[in-house]
Amino acid sequence: MNNKLIALILIGVSLNAAADSAEDNLMNARSAYRAALKQQTGNDSKIISLQSDLEDAQYRLQKAQADIVRLQGELQAAMNVKSQQAETLRQAGQQLDSAWGAVYGPGGTKAGR
Repeated sequence: MNNKLIALILIGVSLNAAADSAEDNLMNARSAYRAALKQQTGNDSKIISLQSDLEDAQYRLQKAQADIVRLQGELQAAMNVKSQQAETLRQAGQQLDSAWGAVYGPGGTKAGR
């Protein structure tokens, strides 16, 4: 009877140990799963943030490119105006020289005196 009792106690202890080991494995598996899930969630957040940053940068690039095209057009228009103004100034200068010459003559004195 002692042998049977000892055998039953040993079986109970080993079953308890096996149950404890299974529970330990379960706890370890849960912990590993939670850690992996936390890492994945963190990476998902990073991906969302990077996608948003990329979209913002692409928008700014498109806006900058549109600004470049607009400014190039405005610069070209201003350069055209400058050329027209330079030609107008040249013509006005020639008229002034002619009128001056008609009034004062080549030596700077009044013509015909």
